[in-house]
Amino acid sequence: MAKHQSKHQSKQRSQQQVSSTETKVTENSFQNQLQELLNQKKYRQALEEIKKHQRLQPNIEFTPKESEIWLLRGQQEFQKQDFKQAEKSFSRALEFGLVGEVHYWQAKCLLELKQLDPAINLLRNAFVAGTLPKDYSICYLKLLLLKGDIATVEQLIQEQSKRFSANQLHWVRGVLALKNGQPEAALTSFQKIKRAVTDGDLPLAWIVYTQQVSDNWDAAANLLGLKSPSFAHSQAKYLEHPILERLAIFQQGKIGKELPIKPQKTADKNTQEALTVLEMLQLIDQGDHHDAAHLLLNMERRSPRFPELESLRPLLLTLAGQQALNQGETRCAELFWQPLLTEQPFNPQLAINLLEVFDLNDHDQERPRLLTRLLKWLEQEGKQKPQEWPAQRLKLTLAHLHCAMADAYIALDRSRAALGALQQAERICPTSPELLGRKGLVEASEGNYTEAIAFLIQAIENGCRYEEVYGTLLECWNRLDNKQEFNEARRKFGKLFGDLNIEPQVEILPWVDALSTLSYPLFSRLVQSDDHQDPAIDACQIFVNAVQSPPNSGGRVSLNQKIASEAWDTLLQELAGQEQIPVLQAIAISIYLFAKREKGIAALISQYQQKLINLSIEYPEAKAANLVILAVKESSPKKLEVPVRSYLDTMPQPGNALANIQLQARRFGEIKTLVPALDEALRREPQNPLLLLAKATTYDIEHPNYEQLKEQGFELARRLQDAKALQAFREEQAFLNAREANRFMPDPEEFDNLDMSNIDDLLERMLKRLLGNKMPQAEFERMLPELKQMMLNNMPNFSDDDDDDDDDDEDEIDLDFIFRNASSKSKKRKGRKKVGFQELL
Repeated sequence: MAKHQSKHQSKQRSQQQVSSTETKVTENSFQNQLQELLNQKKYRQALEEIKKHQRLQPNIEFTPKESEIWLLRGQQEFQKQDFKQAEKSFSRALEFGLVGEVHYWQAKCLLELKQLDPAINLLRNAFVAGTLPKDYSICYLKLLLLKGDIATVEQLIQEQSKRFSANQLHWVRGVLALKNGQPEAALTSFQKIKRAVTDGDLPLAWIVYTQQVSDNWDAAANLLGLKSPSFAHSQAKYLEHPILERLAIFQQGKIGKELPIKPQKTADKNTQEALTVLEMLQLIDQGDHHDAAHLLLNMERRSPRFPELESLRPLLLTLAGQQALNQGETRCAELFWQPLLTEQPFNPQLAINLLEVFDLNDHDQERPRLLTRLLKWLEQEGKQKPQEWPAQRLKLTLAHLHCAMADAYIALDRSRAALGALQQAERICPTSPELLGRKGLVEASEGNYTEAIAFLIQAIENGCRYEEVYGTLLECWNRLDNKQEFNEARRKFGKLFGDLNIEPQVEILPWVDALSTLSYPLFSRLVQSDDHQDPAIDACQIFVNAVQSPPNSGGRVSLNQKIASEAWDTLLQELAGQEQIPVLQAIAISIYLFAKREKGIAALISQYQQKLINLSIEYPEAKAANLVILAVKESSPKKLEVPVRSYLDTMPQPGNALANIQLQARRFGEIKTLVPALDEALRREPQNPLLLLAKATTYDIEHPNYEQLKEQGFELARRLQDAKALQAFREEQAFLNAREANRFMPDPEEFDNLDMSNIDDLLERMLKRLLGNKMPQAEFERMLPELKQMMLNNMPNFSDDDDDDDDDDEDEIDLDFIFRNASSKSKKRKGRKKVGFQELL
């Protein structure tokens, strides 16, 4: 019996040993499997395997603990921004008894889910229960600070300070000091922190931030590595952490200083991106939205490190596009604006601006697509917001867009599609001004100019502002050879289309123009070559014919007084009293300007002045003409006091009358004799634009007072719409242009016997006079061939014309064109570059 019992016990022990061995084998196998899954970060599968093995072996042992795996899984889900699932995982870890780090992550997760109060309750319960480890007690205080519960924070650090580490207390006291407006105390606390109080926190960042709050920008720059340009990239502290990057960006945006460190080709992507953002903010601060937008577009579309750029993008691209357009960089304007139409809700104003840019960039293919989007938007708006789009307004706008679509098709040479768009516009609104304008264009293209004019005028009068409509209207009047209606159309409609060359033309009397050169060689050429039937020019020709010596070094000639006076007297006898006034003025001024101061010259001038004085009894304008002569030839203002006062007392607008005398006299020299009278008049009429211009002409044009007074007067004239004053400003500018042209022209004798063999030398001398002192010699010589060609392109053709061999005049040089720079000829209006309706059929 005993033997049998011993045998049974032995067998039982053997079975237990086998079972224990099998269990250990199973646990080892599972542990290896679990570790492999954890190494691969397959935490969900690991937890499923644990659950499966626990059903078979409830007491199976493994590491790490299940709670720790739930923590790992939650952290993985948090990194994937799956915060809801992460919160469930952290909750499971808490249920399994894990404390400390899991509280930190659970609180972070709840914050991401905008659940501040549940996060506070979670940490409060753990803190009160004593299950929140000391290292993570600071998380509870951070949440209370986020909540704004300052009182509880102050109470906890005062009554339970032992539950917080020294670093945590320094941090909290620093933050409380900042909130209380005590940055110096905050800085003292932050500088005592030896290590981060929570994962991801950065003690240096709080010190930098406090220095910035205190306006200690230099100290902050030193800490960030922004101060010294000699720092290498490895020493640029702000590149070491995203928080420091953001503080550096804030500082650059605030103080606007240039970055001392430029990215190297070897710099990592994060470094490059941080430096690009800093440079971009600097450009924005300087108002350079254009270059800042280029940097933005070159960056990654959605930067995970700088999510703020996404909200900045629409505004920056909008401003950059407008700035680029203002700068004439239309390609860049398109580059900036086009993405906004796809990235943002449809903006009709942006679409209209972009259509203009497409037109400037000749991107004809893009216009129909954008117009289609605009039409669809408008149709939808009309249905959804009828109160904003009454029927008539909607019809007019839709018709306008269909007409614009027709223009776009014309530019693409799709005439049938263009006519279809016009038909659609007519179905919608047959009275649309835009449609009427296009109808006029079609009629003009078919040669029906009278019918076209009716449509075009009706279109403009009703509000059409399409440039081609205006241009075609003028062309129709040209085709009908009706100059009067052509001018009337320009006068009536020109300003609506930017045709600013419609003001009264500046027409200077030929004798005034010739005398105002103040150069006898030029004067003599101009009066001899002029074919005007003008007695004053005849008087100037008499002067030239009576000259008996070449000009001296001062530019004066000897005049045969007997021959000249006899011819002048004969000329005057043929003229009525009023007709004699400009002739007498031309005689006296030509003698004064160009005749040598020989015996009898002063008496000769006085003789013709006396004739003017005699005429002034019947003709008041003779008195003004004599005052102009006095202003030119007298050197003392006192000699003009009595005659000027006598004249002005008879004038209804004495200020304007005095200004006109100065403006006439200034053409014949630097006239300062009327300065006292002008000053007195300006004291009475400080806001008289004519007087301001007249006073300006008493200064050299390089003097600051000239430009200041001229600008002040012009703004007044423009604001008051004073037509006479505005005309005077135009005449002043024309006079300056002519004088500038004379300045660099060679002596007229150089044009005698001029041929193509020596014109090259002539042009070079002219260009040296014009530009020689305004640019470096090397640059001048480099550009000389191009400048010569430009001058030749703008001069008459000097070569023989084979088609007109019988016309000798064609071989002659147009001296008047060269000397006067063709200033009296009106410029032709620029035509549209694109194909218009004229080519439709």
